Amino acid sequence: MYALLKKLRVRTLIASVLAILLGGNLAMAGPLLEMDPGSSDSVKLSELLDGTYDGITVGDKIFDEFVYSTIGDMPDAEDVQVLGFIDLDGNYGVTLHGIFLDMPGGGGSDALVRFTVSVDPVAAKAGRLISDAHLYIGGVGIGDNSLFTVDESFEGHNNTLTVFSAKSGGREEQITSAWTYFDPMTDKLRVTKDIFAFVGEGTILPARATAIDQSFSQVPEPATLSLLAIALVGMLFT
Repeated sequence: MYALLKKLRVRTLIASVLAILLGGNLAMAGPLLEMDPGSSDSVKLSELLDGTYDGITVGDKIFDEFVYSTIGDMPDAEDVQVLGFIDLDGNYGVTLHGIFLDMPGGGGSDALVRFTVSVDPVAAKAGRLISDAHLYIGGVGIGDNSLFTVDESFEGHNNTLTVFSAKSGGREEQITSAWTYFDPMTDKLRVTKDIFAFVGEGTILPARATAIDQSFSQVPEPATLSLLAIALVGMLFT
């Protein structure tokens, strides 16, 4: 299983280099779109690339400077929806929703996504910093001798994240969620996602995923700030 994963990672690296050489779409200047993380509101990735919007705000996070390029069967930016969300731990993030896949006989498909996440000015003034990154893939499906993987890196940091689903000889192995801690913590991150799918010979099923979630923890957390405020008020009246 890991031999298949290592072999296909080489193809992923080659595809990533090709994606960079071919060039991606880079977001132009425009207004920031405020997105309610509790709603189903979304924006097309293409609108974050063509200047319709400069980026989106989700809670205390700003997501902007999007870049996207593809090889093979990966979806066009027009067919990828970007949604804001808040995870179970109260961390804000974005979901890339689309049909990320490789069809049988294609020899592998790759999508390169880059964006910047930063703490908004009000939260930054309050001392908020990004402490953790969380990655999750959903709607994953693969056939035999196939792979779907997302490799993530952060400019200026040694942290990396990998989630994947791989099947070989009828045996499937997968890790669909991962997280990492930043030391030192930061108020801005440049994120790169390499989304790679590969369908092996003799397999009629595509390798695919339909949702890629990314959220970021902040310190101090809102609940911590509330408790601190209550404590300070209590001290004033003692």
